[in-house]
Amino acid sequence: LNAELQLDRLKPKLSRRVLLLQGHQSSWHEALALAPGTPPLCHNLTAYLRDEADFKDKLSPVALSLSLELPGGAPGLVLYGDTLVQAQVGG
Repeated sequence: LNAELQLDRLKPKLSRRVLLLQGHQSSWHEALALAPGTPPLCHNLTAYLRDEADFKDKLSPVALSLSLELPGGAPGLVLYGDTLVQAQVGG
């Protein structure tokens, strides 16, 4: 499967507020090799919120998306989802 994670995907790439710790990018792509009888595959990715001084929009939620699809654009299975992560932080 081809996996793609997009952090803060509703914002333009240069305005994204959340980045991955490794590589400081707002997206992650990887080809996942799956075979019958193999153990489950797990990836841990650490992300961070950029410094407040680096962006203006502090109120809208951060939208994350994960898509999984068969390689080569083959018709068939496509999994896609969005998650909104929102927290209120008192100051």
